Amino acid sequence: MNNSTGCSASATVCNGSSCVLTDSNFNNILSVVLSTVLTILLAMVMFSMGCNVEIKKFLGHIKRPWGICVGFLCQFGIMPLTGFILSVAFDILPVQAVVVLIMGCCPGGTASNILAYWVDGDMDLRYVFGRSCCSRFHWNIC
Repeated sequence: MNNSTGCSASATVCNGSSCVLTDSNFNNILSVVLSTVLTILLAMVMFSMGCNVEIKKFLGHIKRPWGICVGFLCQFGIMPLTGFILSVAFDILPVQAVVVLIMGCCPGGTASNILAYWVDGDMDLRYVFGRSCCSRFHWNIC
């Protein structure tokens, strides 16, 4: 603070109590840099996980869709039921309960792929299930 005018030391023009500060684009620049870096890193992570998919196992899951059926049962049966039970148990507002049900029906995306990869899950089954027609149609609705 400048004691004579009461303006900040970084002010460029001071007239009495009126001070003009320089425009700082630091936050805007930082936001652009972070979003660019995070997008590139996310693309690299998803590409590297996709490189683990073996065509033979991928086609094996399509020929014997037992894992896909279990996945559909869990995603469209157990998870919405769990969301409903949690909504009733915690006595939340109806609008919040709808959100919990929708989120229970729409798992997936990057976070679930990364978690499946970290626990040495079957990435081939994960991608078959994630790329199936019904699941893709469901994601477009949500």
